[in-house]
Amino acid sequence: MGKKFILAAFSKDRPGVVSDITRLLYENGCNLEDSSMANIRDEFAILLLFNGKGDGFKDRLTEGCQRLEKEKGITAYIRAVLRRPRL
Repeated sequence: MGKKFILAAFSKDRPGVVSDITRLLYENGCNLEDSSMANIRDEFAILLLFNGKGDGFKDRLTEGCQRLEKEKGITAYIRAVLRRPRL
């Protein structure tokens, strides 16, 4: 199991937007763990919890997010999920 990340993405709602976003994770060997989606008027938002590993993994995903914005009009951000110490 690799490190955990959260991806947050926003876009105009349209057919195929979920496919465009999840394809990025699939192509980079990620394992999707949880998701939440919302549609407000004609805007779409998604949060994805996933894990992944490998050299340059986060850099590839960051580049993929930039490509999504340029090619598909989807604004996406990724950040690592830090483990909380057990009390």
